[in-house]
Amino acid sequence: MSRALRVASEAAREAGAYIRREAGTLKPGDVAEKGPLDFVTRVDKGAEALILDAIRRNFPEDAILSEEQGGDLPNAEHLWVVDPLDGTNNFIHGISRFAVSIAFAASGRPEIGAIYDPIRDELFACKRDEGVWLNGTIIGVSRTTDLASATVGAGLPTRHRDLLPSWLEQFARVARAVGTTRKTGSAALDLACVASGRYDAYWEPRLSPWDMAAGAVLVEAAGGIVTDDRGGPWTLGATGIIAANPDLHPRITQLIAPEVAASKN
Repeated sequence: MSRALRVASEAAREAGAYIRREAGTLKPGDVAEKGPLDFVTRVDKGAEALILDAIRRNFPEDAILSEEQGGDLPNAEHLWVVDPLDGTNNFIHGISRFAVSIAFAASGRPEIGAIYDPIRDELFACKRDEGVWLNGTIIGVSRTTDLASATVGAGLPTRHRDLLPSWLEQFARVARAVGTTRKTGSAALDLACVASGRYDAYWEPRLSPWDMAAGAVLVEAAGGIVTDDRGGPWTLGATGIIAANPDLHPRITQLIAPEVAASKN
């Protein structure tokens, strides 16, 4: 696990340095649309190539699931889950809120996470049972217990317009109950903010494994609780996420999915 953490951290920094160098250099031909409001650039692909090369050199037998490489979630004992540039839309528009996200999972459970913010030169890294570090300094989830003073991140399901009506209802309930809300366009960085105590909670209803894997293990290793967006167990196959400190997680879940919370009482 220590070797996996080293490889993940070094690959995240290398890919992030490449992204930082290329920021602001995109031309129209460098951007392609994979689907509605789902973009990829030559920089996503370049960063992915650097990360996958590092993993394959060090762990040639391991499986890899990466956003731009695509494919279904494999049933593998050892699996790397990679988002080479989380927040591509921000990157395209010159908004400095994007990150590299790398996780290593054993038997379907993420054990290692590394999220690197190349603009702020911040590396969030963890081993599940040993804690979380920000540039080498130990961090943890917030100790906020007052919902009315909480800062909560929210991910808008931009590419899934059918979810907007229910999401807007959820957002209205949360916004009325908490101190302030944030939406930044990078699930990886938002989850890192929960792990570091900058946010008290975060939720998003429709994500892919590479959006969540590293962030989920960071939050859990930092002492937080992670579930799917209905309050059920979070796995690599989950399609959404709720992450928060232990005191606030059940109350945030009740706001997001009150009918589920009621059925458990």
